[in-house]
Amino acid sequence: MDSDESVDMIIGKCQSEPSKIRVAANGRIVIPAMVREELGIKDGDELLLTREGCTIRICTFAQAVRRAQERVAKYVRPGAVVDEFIKEREDEAKEEQRELDEWYGSRRSGR
Repeated sequence: MDSDESVDMIIGKCQSEPSKIRVAANGRIVIPAMVREELGIKDGDELLLTREGCTIRICTFAQAVRRAQERVAKYVRPGAVVDEFIKEREDEAKEEQRELDEWYGSRRSGR
């Protein structure tokens, strides 16, 4: 990276005033305590890091899942997948019951 290029650090959807941080041995960085507190990041939490051009984005798994759900939500009818699944299972259960009734009926009549 050229020295005149900047790296913006954006965590989740929150943006704050830039904090000057230093990259330590093995590429380690320290997220400022205030930012960790505001976002509920605790010691040992695993975060997702993505590079977007010359920007680094760090977010929690929960934030990434929430963002993905928001993106998908506009393409899915609320409850559509669940409703379809329930309907399929109900139809299968009815068919299984019909087959079972038919089998018992044939056993009773001696067929």
